[in-house]
Amino acid sequence: MRRRFSALGAMMLAVTLSVAAPRVAEATVVVPLTREELATQSDLVVRATVLSRRSAWNDDHTQIMSWTRIRVTEYLKGTGDRELVIRQIGGEVDGIASAIPGDGRLVPGQHAVLFLRRGEGVVFLTALAQSVFYVAMTPDGSPVVRRELGGLTFARWVNGRMTAFEPPAEAAEGLEQFVRAVRVIVTAPNGGRAR
Repeated sequence: MRRRFSALGAMMLAVTLSVAAPRVAEATVVVPLTREELATQSDLVVRATVLSRRSAWNDDHTQIMSWTRIRVTEYLKGTGDRELVIRQIGGEVDGIASAIPGDGRLVPGQHAVLFLRRGEGVVFLTALAQSVFYVAMTPDGSPVVRRELGGLTFARWVNGRMTAFEPPAEAAEGLEQFVRAVRVIVTAPNGGRAR
């Protein structure tokens, strides 16, 4: 029920903001989620490597879909197979490209920590680009995580009005420190379970 309400609420929020604030219509409008909220709303949190990506038209040829195969190197929350497939709207087929602004971009060879929801035979990013923490190396060889939130506009209630704002710049964070913080959230009394 909560997920259904959240999806309906998000759609209503996006329509309201696109009418009320045309400047954000080029971005996807979302409610910002804390790390705790991401973990709680996710069925799985994994460290993974992107293996491959393929795109195709859906059955009625109205939308391009993409399937990204990942190899899980560690489950931080939940359990499952060593390989998972992430389904997303968008991709490129026959020279036609489609994308949702602010969705997570996954390319083969990339390492990331991903917050995911289960589906039938596939998984989904819990909250578009908010769900993808890319792993990169600093010049001294230390692994860090960072997100790319371009294409997203955040919105929240301020003084009784819905206010849109650009995502703040986020500093890179040490990978091991990030993983420890996620483990603390997941092992908290509510166990990082969806409410």
